[in-house]
Amino acid sequence: MKTLKKMMSMLMMIGMVFAFPACGDDDDDEKFQNPEEEEEVVQGSKWSESGNKLIYTRTYSEMGLSFQEKWTFTMEDGECVAAEVALTFPTAQMAEIAYQEYLDEPEEGIEVSRNGKVITMKYTEDDTFIGLDKETLKVFFEAYEGFM
Repeated sequence: MKTLKKMMSMLMMIGMVFAFPACGDDDDDEKFQNPEEEEEVVQGSKWSESGNKLIYTRTYSEMGLSFQEKWTFTMEDGECVAAEVALTFPTAQMAEIAYQEYLDEPEEGIEVSRNGKVITMKYTEDDTFIGLDKETLKVFFEAYEGFM
């Protein structure tokens, strides 16, 4: 849960960077729009299965930018034994900023890598997902989506 909160606050920080206006015309007539008031708009989410993999894909926009999360859970005997998430950012620069944030504050049990616009986090020693069955994972992510 700590990782999810950290991930979402990082996305908010990145969104705020792009929300601030550049120097230029000083129009006092225009109302300043607070980036924290921008809501995340879920464009779609779905569950699928492939062999022993349970996959949850979620696409959403925030601050007018599109993001995607692809969670992959490896299941054995009805329980999750491994989990990873691939976060796709709108730009490679945004992904680099988020990746550097993870490197600055690494979390034990999570391996983080970056390839272009995608950051992949592998949960190697995590008790948040490990041991959960499919239905519990689905309930967890329904609650997670409702929280956003």
